[in-house]
Amino acid sequence: MTSYSAPPMLAILDEAANVCKISDLPDLYSHLGSRGIIPITILQSYRLGQKVWGDAGMDAMWSASTIMVIGSGIDDPDFADKLSRLIGDHDLETTSTSDSGKSTSVSRRQERILPADAIRALPKGTALCFATGMRAAMLDLRPWYLEPDADTLSAASARASKAITARAVAKAGAPAVRTASDA
Repeated sequence: MTSYSAPPMLAILDEAANVCKISDLPDLYSHLGSRGIIPITILQSYRLGQKVWGDAGMDAMWSASTIMVIGSGIDDPDFADKLSRLIGDHDLETTSTSDSGKSTSVSRRQERILPADAIRALPKGTALCFATGMRAAMLDLRPWYLEPDADTLSAASARASKAITARAVAKAGAPAVRTASDA
């Protein structure tokens, strides 16, 4: 007899601080995970999350997250510095030789791996990934629309959007809006 375990449900909350402001989301975050529901919260910025859920709420969501992906375009110096500190430091060795050339010395100092200004300057198509128990990673993103099956994905997305819109319009009792592509 084989046992079957259903895959966890993904709750994708895009524009979570603008569209679906769930006031108790920070409190639900770890609870949802224990119920087999994985929240994926997409925000335009950390600061926007702080505006909606407060510092404590945003910190609670950040702390309860096991994977965080941060794209380019960070213009918040405090958040960029926080990310830089999370990425960490590395040892930098400097060797110096005396003027006479008879002695050398090696000194070590710590330096940020990725300073806040470098995080702010990440190029488009690059992201930072933080995963629990692992060192931070820099990702090169591959846009789905450049993939070989982009036409198939685009058509499926258009069909799904059309179906969602039709259901929403039907539920609201409003007449459906026809577009030129429907003709």
